Amino acid sequence: MHTRSIFFVGTICAFLTACSEPPDRDPRAVREGQRIYANECAACHGGGMEPGNAAASPTYVVAPDLTLLKRRNDGYFPREFVSRFVMGQLEKDDPASPMPDFSAQGLRNVYPHGGADGEVLETDFENLLDYLETIQR
Repeated sequence: MHTRSIFFVGTICAFLTACSEPPDRDPRAVREGQRIYANECAACHGGGMEPGNAAASPTYVVAPDLTLLKRRNDGYFPREFVSRFVMGQLEKDDPASPMPDFSAQGLRNVYPHGGADGEVLETDFENLLDYLETIQR
């Protein structure tokens, strides 16, 4: 009976931990993610994380407000979805969408001289996701 109680309490703790807020992010990583955002994303999504200006966008399309990802997903930041979408691993609703596939183009503005061989470094991408997660409203 005692073993059963320990298992039950352990299971409840595991579920509560899974539902809790993410741990505090490393401020340096978040700042680096902000720099990557400013260089790669702000032209379309807006510099202050508000939707971009369609007239300023190279495609004349207003990109979504990235501060509302958590709100649009019942209070959960969809980190895995965002990761897969940005890296071109998900089929887009609109095949003509101006959203680039960063797995194909890399971080051209972060590494304009080919510093990362046109690739997206895992650390850079995690920093970007950390930044996006911290600015959710």
